[in-house]
Amino acid sequence: MEDKKINEKESLELISEMIRKTKEGAAMKQDYNAFLFYGYTAAAVSLIAWLLIHFTGKMEFMFVWFAMFLPYLWTTFSGKRKKPEVTTYIDGMLGNIWKVIGSMFGLTLIAMLLIGIVATKEINFSLMMPLAIIYGGIGTSMTGLVIKEKWFVWPPLTGLVAAVYMLMDGSCDNLWNFLFGLSFLTFMAIPAHIVRSKIK
Repeated sequence: MEDKKINEKESLELISEMIRKTKEGAAMKQDYNAFLFYGYTAAAVSLIAWLLIHFTGKMEFMFVWFAMFLPYLWTTFSGKRKKPEVTTYIDGMLGNIWKVIGSMFGLTLIAMLLIGIVATKEINFSLMMPLAIIYGGIGTSMTGLVIKEKWFVWPPLTGLVAAVYMLMDGSCDNLWNFLFGLSFLTFMAIPAHIVRSKIK
């Protein structure tokens, strides 16, 4: 294949066009809707779970938390999203970060199920709550480091405190619902609103 030589004017036009397309793609992606979606879904589910357990006294309502898979299913299977004309290295990196985090969620659930059936003879998903805070916090912090946005880097540390408390406490009670919802609001929804206002 023969290389086509371009002059200085064509080269500048090509670079300008690539920059324009990259900016348009970035502007579309930087609405941070996914962070708002998951943050507010976690807050809503935590409130529902807390109310159900508070008024019935039945911890079985912790299974309401499986509703957190609904945002994932919705964003994955709702309509075919248009592929961007330009995919930057950062876009690919962010996508891979959340693929790994998503895989950690799925594999943890499978591991808990198999260990419960084979080894402990009791299936207990309660540890999923602190682990989910840790996984979500890691993904959010890594996103912040990649896009150089401090509001996504440091707030997940507040969620880490809640997760460590849950792991040390060990007794899954109704307070966990409150801590989980508050954690996701703190390190996903609130930073997303702050960064969106900065962009505007």
